[in-house]
Amino acid sequence: MQILVVGGGIQGLAVAAALARDGHLVQLLERERPGCRASWVAAGLLTPSSPWRYPRALIDLCHRSEAMFPDFVADLAEHTGHDAEYEVGGMLYPEGAAFGAAEVAEHSALRNGLGFDTVRLDHAQLSALQSGLGPQVQGAAWQPRSARVRPPRLLAGLVARAGQLGVHLVSGCEVVRLLGRRGRVTGVQVASGQQLEAEVVVLAAGAWSAPLAATLGLAIDVRPVRGQILLLRGPPGLLGPVVNDGDTYLVPRRDGRLLVGSTMEDAGFDEVTTPQALRRLRRRAADLLPATARMEVETDWAGLRPGTADRMPYIGAVPEIDGLLLATGHFRNGILLAPVTAQLVAELVAERRTSVDLQPFAPRAIDPTLALLPS
Repeated sequence: MQILVVGGGIQGLAVAAALARDGHLVQLLERERPGCRASWVAAGLLTPSSPWRYPRALIDLCHRSEAMFPDFVADLAEHTGHDAEYEVGGMLYPEGAAFGAAEVAEHSALRNGLGFDTVRLDHAQLSALQSGLGPQVQGAAWQPRSARVRPPRLLAGLVARAGQLGVHLVSGCEVVRLLGRRGRVTGVQVASGQQLEAEVVVLAAGAWSAPLAATLGLAIDVRPVRGQILLLRGPPGLLGPVVNDGDTYLVPRRDGRLLVGSTMEDAGFDEVTTPQALRRLRRRAADLLPATARMEVETDWAGLRPGTADRMPYIGAVPEIDGLLLATGHFRNGILLAPVTAQLVAELVAERRTSVDLQPFAPRAIDPTLALLPS
């Protein structure tokens, strides 16, 4: 089957590789370079943030995809040599930073009820696990089974694997229109005016998905949400687990680099970083781990998450448009949900029964009173 995948982020790459593995002729179209935008600047956390705000169907999807990750990254390492730096390093939710002990305990109870198991550490236990936290941090909730990956390395592996499997990766190719007739998608038109035909089109264009869907008369509520992030250079071993105070997170890398993120901003399609946000991230990092005040800023980035107000991605078929499949709107969980999204799209193309009920992820009316960003 001839398939066009529109978008070369984590979803597009994972879907394209899965479809090519099944023997389909797959072409992936990316307006810049595959794996270079929002997915590349992600933190790579495989635990959803504030899961009690998510619908149950999304929680179940997160658990399913997280369980797939060891095999997902092992396949990339085996076939491409790329190490995604997958590790189960745990996550700390400190008391005394953004939230007091009572609020952290409340959030922990909610997490535990959803299957994200945490325990409380008092000050002595916390110090034994991770030294050097700010003096205001007197305890923490500890989630030992929280995993993470390093997105640039994960994406490099996916690009290589997709190429091995026969995916035709096309960089610098902006899709401007989806084409269709008589209730069926027939292909796409690119910026040069060229029209490309396909039996199936997978829309995985992230924050740019809604305007493309609209060219076929399909309304999906995906909007860009800017996230800014800092990369600090420090000594290896300074920080072991991720530290997440709900407002700011610190993510260690094996080489000593430390990610500090992130903002949540309604800034349209503006991907620039701002001095005010970067200063705030630097200040919050120093509050959580004072040693970061002496660390050099290596670089900073901004990326546009594809946000939906109900937190739910769009995955699956579009009833009124045959041949169009959606894999977009993953918001803050794009890296986490890549393996399961790819599996589900492949199941649909193969006309197999999907391993997950996709009705909650279909095009839907979203309550207009829901806030995309926290107040």
